[in-house]
Amino acid sequence: MNKIIWVKSKCDDYYKFINKLQYLRISVLEIRYENKYIYLKIESKYLEKLNKYLISYKFKVVKELGIYNIFNKIKKNYIYIISIIIGIILFIILSNMVFKINIIHENKEIREIIKEELDEYGIKVLNFKKSYKELDKIRQKILDKYPDKLDWMEFEVDGLIINVRIEERIITDTTKEDKVCDLIAAKSGIINDILVENGEVLVNINDYVKEGDTLVTGIIKYNEEERRLTCASGEVYATTWYTVDVKIPFSYNEYIETGKKKYNIIWENNDNKHLLLRKRFTDYNSYLKNILKIFDFNLYLETEKETKKITKTYTEEEALEVGINKAIENIKIKLSDKDEIIDKKVLKKVVNNSTMDIEVFIIVKELISTQKEIAITEEGID
Repeated sequence: MNKIIWVKSKCDDYYKFINKLQYLRISVLEIRYENKYIYLKIESKYLEKLNKYLISYKFKVVKELGIYNIFNKIKKNYIYIISIIIGIILFIILSNMVFKINIIHENKEIREIIKEELDEYGIKVLNFKKSYKELDKIRQKILDKYPDKLDWMEFEVDGLIINVRIEERIITDTTKEDKVCDLIAAKSGIINDILVENGEVLVNINDYVKEGDTLVTGIIKYNEEERRLTCASGEVYATTWYTVDVKIPFSYNEYIETGKKKYNIIWENNDNKHLLLRKRFTDYNSYLKNILKIFDFNLYLETEKETKKITKTYTEEEALEVGINKAIENIKIKLSDKDEIIDKKVLKKVVNNSTMDIEVFIIVKELISTQKEIAITEEGID
């Protein structure tokens, strides 16, 4: 079967051209004449005849009709069409998958128990959703397994999210007593701040205390007689000190970007990242751009920019500053967010051929109080 096509050619004399077509017995389905160009709608079998006998005219196919036109469009736009098909398939797959599971309960132990059970029954992120009938069977099995811990449980499917609502079975412990505790010093130092909520303070500002000393007691007395028992709570800060030894090489490496870059695709699920392509550079800086986020699933476009190593040298003053900062960073690792470095001093500095050795004395305002429970016996406080 011959396909139908539109061809065009430049033509100065329309009637002369028509006569030639009639002489060649070429069947024309439709003809147009625009701006000295003639357009013919013909069967494709006549194209060879036109080119053979009308060599002074240059014929060009401008359009294919029918099924061939469809095939042509598919060929030209196959990437777009494949993308749409893949998109539809992905949409169908993703719409039947679980992207987030909310276990709704304030008790961490209960949440962990339920998570382990859900994993065992295949209810996980990026797994396919189960039917309501299957979920109800799983719900009943979990309730039967933990009759002393769980009182009620329900699955609520909200699109790509599964909410698991739980009611814990509470067994009241009538034998439990309130605990009695002190605040003691976790390390030695000079007291500089006391913030107490419960208990009797046994120390003052500027007192020196040793590790293990009681700072605030939960045994509150009146006229040397036991009056009230409580759990001491609050915060006691002290001035503490650290000595840090640091070695700094005068030569160091610095990496600059060369201008070369490569691209990669990274997908992340539950903080686990996976690469689509292997790394192409040995040394590079990585820049991530989030292009898709569905609950705990992320898709990134990574730009890898190649870097080049350059060796540089510190001056003595620069090396000293780097060493002090390194000493401070080493101490900060040991401190909590509530602690604060209040002073620093270089005790010793030794310059060698390629390195500098320094000893840094660092003073810290540090939270030193920690709770210690006091045992209660029949005879009283132990």
